[in-house]
Amino acid sequence: MQELGNRDRTVVIVAPPWPRSGTSRVLQSQVAFYRGAGYRTVLIFVPLQWFWDDSYTEWPTIRSGMDELGADRSACAIIDRSRFRVTKYAMRIKRAFCDLTALDWMIATANSARAPKDLIRLLRESQVALVHVNHVFTLRFATSLISQLNLSSRNIPIILETHDIQANALEERGEINPWTRRFDSKKRLVEKELAYIEEAKVLVHLSNEDFNFFQSRLPGKEHVLVLPTIDESFVLGVQTGSDVVDGPIDLLFVGQRTDANSAAIGWFYEKVWPLIAVHGYRVKIVGQIEIKVRELLPAVYEAHKACFVGTVEELAPFYRAARCVFAPMVSGTGISIKTIEALALGKPFIGTSKAYRGMPMERIVEAGLEPYDSPEAFASAIVKVLSGKNNLADAGRRAYLDLFSKHAAYAARDRALTLAIAS
Repeated sequence: MQELGNRDRTVVIVAPPWPRSGTSRVLQSQVAFYRGAGYRTVLIFVPLQWFWDDSYTEWPTIRSGMDELGADRSACAIIDRSRFRVTKYAMRIKRAFCDLTALDWMIATANSARAPKDLIRLLRESQVALVHVNHVFTLRFATSLISQLNLSSRNIPIILETHDIQANALEERGEINPWTRRFDSKKRLVEKELAYIEEAKVLVHLSNEDFNFFQSRLPGKEHVLVLPTIDESFVLGVQTGSDVVDGPIDLLFVGQRTDANSAAIGWFYEKVWPLIAVHGYRVKIVGQIEIKVRELLPAVYEAHKACFVGTVEELAPFYRAARCVFAPMVSGTGISIKTIEALALGKPFIGTSKAYRGMPMERIVEAGLEPYDSPEAFASAIVKVLSGKNNLADAGRRAYLDLFSKHAAYAARDRALTLAIAS
């Protein structure tokens, strides 16, 4: 690991404000890596929606979530209303001369945010060694910040962590082009994404698919694969803590408010549950996925309302009580943090192929795990695990140590850092 031993040198980490999603685990790992390498870390959350101005009511919750990520200094950039109005006008003029997409809109919106003045003063007085950007959406904000600090982007290297092929994510979410009121073509979104990414010196990817995709299209860039790791203090807290929920949990699902998670729960209850309902397993579904299922699958929600827990302050008691973690994914992009989290904790894990997306599947299978894609196979795997006939916990832990351990992740991050700061 690059060991500077100089806390005056600063790494600025820029990310969208998703402090309680899988992204937060990745950010936590980034912060811990750079601090361990001797850097002071400054984390800035950058909004992607125009209404995240100073009147947005969720800022206190977001700021409290930031505190858990361990940076030396954290702050939220706020949408500047006057700058956003100028941005809208400029984009309207620009559209007369070129084709703009939903991706352009989100990047421009993020760039209309402003970091707090005291943070800008701090950064101007600091030796900024690197800007680490999460998601292409916040890239233009980062380059603008470098200019605002009166620094040269040629001297301040940028690492961009892609987190996904965002053209895929926008297409999957059904993001509407604000000017045409229609969906952008996948081809055009990919072209735009690649054009923006050219501004970064080093690209970090969190899945095999992303690495292969971007390396083939941007062969002149430096590409590094960093499979996500899970904070060791979280793992230790789950394994040694004593707080538990009321009663054991046979099957635990943890998920955010996404279409992919909603589709997974729909598939599980409509296709798999009828095959195992006779066993009376206790299922708990934790996270904001409850809201999405209630919106999109009201019949499923009403039939299984008691299983939905909603957002919780601490996940550890639920993991501690879980006999098995399941992920019946039928869609999704990027790598699944919930899968890696279950493997890190040594919990028996049952998932479909989509639950293992982005991972080197041959090494997953070598460790003793396999995907279950049919309702019958998924149901049978659950029964075997919960009846003690299949020990997946040891297999999951082997897979984690081989692929996702802190040692493996930090070695890859150190390579990205070395490439970025090389003259």
